[in-house]
Amino acid sequence: MFTPIGTLIKNFPRRSKTPEAVLALQVRQAAKESLGEICRDLGSDVLDSAKIKSFKNGILVIQAPSLLCAELQMRSEGLIREINRVFAKRLVTHLRFRVG
Repeated sequence: MFTPIGTLIKNFPRRSKTPEAVLALQVRQAAKESLGEICRDLGSDVLDSAKIKSFKNGILVIQAPSLLCAELQMRSEGLIREINRVFAKRLVTHLRFRVG
């Protein structure tokens, strides 16, 4: 059986320049889970079209079709709150949406 990537990342040794990359992966995973939680009324097929692209300097970039970007923009405060709740601190300060 495979070990979930989230488990591997949490146990990954922290050294040199990897902590930022590991944190970005953890934030992206938490964002995907939070997206499913906050927007569960949209359906999984719609949410699967949203891709968490990057996280750097408190800005999380999400790529999605234009209508979904508009909907996520309306729910952005709740998404930010839910993602930060996972880490019990304010890591994500802004969401940026790209149409694609």
